[in-house]
Amino acid sequence: MAMRVLIVEDEVFIALDLESHLEMMGHEVLGIAANKNTCLAQAEASRPDLALVDLHLAGPSSGIEAAAELRRDHGIACILVSGSLHELSPGDIERIEPLAMLAKPFSMTALTDALETADRILARRCGG
Repeated sequence: MAMRVLIVEDEVFIALDLESHLEMMGHEVLGIAANKNTCLAQAEASRPDLALVDLHLAGPSSGIEAAAELRRDHGIACILVSGSLHELSPGDIERIEPLAMLAKPFSMTALTDALETADRILARRCGG
């Protein structure tokens, strides 16, 4: 199933690489957000199925906060993408309930596997 995806990543080249890979897989990229405020505004406006969220974002807020608010306030599932997954506490994981976590650097095969896992989980949640 094609998913509508929001990319939350402040490193431009990584964000563009993710966008290219997602589109090659047939997913629709709704936007790229470099900080929490832009992320939440885009989520409100476009209602993505899934967000790919880096833990470290531009600005004072973290990707952890962004992912938690996406889930809590908008019901949007996340895949966490970061070189700092070790910084996640058990409480963070409980609040975010990520569908997958990818440690940077990761292969496009690992990203594809994570997206396929997310797609299956979301399909089950929707009764499909």
